[in-house]
Amino acid sequence: METIGFYLFRSAVWITGFALVYLLFLRNERFFLLNRIYLIAGILSSFILPLVTVRYVVEVPVIQASATSGPVTAALHDGGSWMHILTVTLCAIWLTGVVVILARYAAQVIYVLRAAGKADMTPGYPVKVIRSSEFAGSFSLFSFVVVNPSVSETETREIMNHELVHIRQMHWFDLVLSSFLCAVQWFNPAAWIYSRLVRQNHEYLADEEALQRTSDPAVYRAVLLNQIAGSPVIDLGNFFSYSLNKKRFTMMKNTIISPYRKLRLLLVLPVAALVLYAFAKPEYRITAGGTETPTEAVITSDITKSVSGVVKDDSGNPLEGAVIVVKGTTIGTTSDAAGRFALKDVPDDAVLVVSYVGFETKAIKVKAAGSNLDIPMQKSTVVIDTVNVGTVPPPPPPPPPPPAGVPSKALVVLDGDVTSRPLSEIDPEEIAEIKVLKGEMAVLKYGEKAREGAIEITTRKGAADAAGTKEDVTVTGYGKKAKEDVFVVVEEMPQFPGGEEAMNLWVAQNVRYPELAKREGIRGVVVVNFVVSKTGKVGDVKVIRSVHPLLDAEAIRVMGEMPDWKPGTQKGKAVDVKYTLPVKFSLDVKLKVDKL
Repeated sequence: METIGFYLFRSAVWITGFALVYLLFLRNERFFLLNRIYLIAGILSSFILPLVTVRYVVEVPVIQASATSGPVTAALHDGGSWMHILTVTLCAIWLTGVVVILARYAAQVIYVLRAAGKADMTPGYPVKVIRSSEFAGSFSLFSFVVVNPSVSETETREIMNHELVHIRQMHWFDLVLSSFLCAVQWFNPAAWIYSRLVRQNHEYLADEEALQRTSDPAVYRAVLLNQIAGSPVIDLGNFFSYSLNKKRFTMMKNTIISPYRKLRLLLVLPVAALVLYAFAKPEYRITAGGTETPTEAVITSDITKSVSGVVKDDSGNPLEGAVIVVKGTTIGTTSDAAGRFALKDVPDDAVLVVSYVGFETKAIKVKAAGSNLDIPMQKSTVVIDTVNVGTVPPPPPPPPPPPAGVPSKALVVLDGDVTSRPLSEIDPEEIAEIKVLKGEMAVLKYGEKAREGAIEITTRKGAADAAGTKEDVTVTGYGKKAKEDVFVVVEEMPQFPGGEEAMNLWVAQNVRYPELAKREGIRGVVVVNFVVSKTGKVGDVKVIRSVHPLLDAEAIRVMGEMPDWKPGTQKGKAVDVKYTLPVKFSLDVKLKVDKL
């Protein structure tokens, strides 16, 4: 709806610019045919040119970041509900006005056609001439002419000379265009003035040719004066007495003008350039490093649409946390737990770039693919920035065995209740959140039975019950409310002390492969999402791709114990940044950190 409002505003500016040039420089000129071409061009331009935007490219140098890096993409926020209500209300008012005016035009045409059907046609003319007393004035509508029966035969011949010009030159086409313009821009006074200018120029054109055909110009002018009482009753008709004033008689004079005055039509060009410049938009393009390129301007379609879809792996499973950005812009989002995403105001000629760790980056042309996308991702031949955890270089020594009589396993708490249910029986797809309590924290909460620690597991159903919501309610794309001021990717991404190699090595050395998982041969890639705060602290650790509760819990523990990072920055200011790291648990005999 905002797109429609902006289009109407730009359209109103265009038609106002054409009207001003005509009123200031062209309305008194006698090149009527050129004026007609100009006026038609103005209407067509007001419909087409708002769809065209001049874009100037701004190259933004950034530092290459992790596997999730890409164009600078801030968290998306919803506008206020009151703004949505206001927008819907204004759109409804505008649409009501359009319908009312179009209905009025249709009613006028139907009324004339019905009256014409009842009247008698006058023979002897190349078009249909209908004499009807229901109309005081004489006018032409499409391919027939209506004349009041009180008009004499002499006057009828002069009127026909005039109206036949309207019919032969198809002036009804201009009237349909200008009437549609008034219906769409009923709120814009310039549109109604422009419509009057079109009609006025039609009369100049008809007078010019009719005077060449009449045997007595004085009689023609006298007939005009006799018709002064006939006022227009239909907007789509050309009335013989329209705009009957001193200026119309003045424009009938055969005055010689300089052909160079026709160059005044070119005065619309600087006006058009000014309007294009006023609505020009910057297009930010992210570059690696500080390579500078000259600023350039491109003209591209401004037609936009909403794009949504689902990101899946090659097995059809949804991918959560996939990054979807519009190439060359700052528009982007991430997929939700079901792999769904949605973007608004995407240019029709845009290219979507979809990336996910461990998968090949895919580019999709929006125009060719449509607005509802099904995006299968192919696994890469190498895994990007994935830490393989197996038998690693000497890890820290294990903690001392617990005293006699203390349980040898961590306490498992499922949806707030202590359970003896084996972790291997808990479906990872049911899990919404896992927390690990250690030492005194676990004992304070659950007593001595949690001396070896506690694993708190919250299922999706338990989380939904606690929040008082239904489990199957999901919100995707631009409907999600992201945490305020948390960025997906920024100009300078957060950095682990020593860089990515040091981070991968630190994770590999500090992960303790759960013994039960080793014995049961449990392995896989746990994808962890966490936030590096503006102070460099790591927090809000969540598993976005689960393998097994044991491996999930260990991945969360390690991420939570990371040392402070160098925080990410946006426009020179430290900000909170969301980071994604896949940790691969395998039973290989060596540590391998895969790199591009």
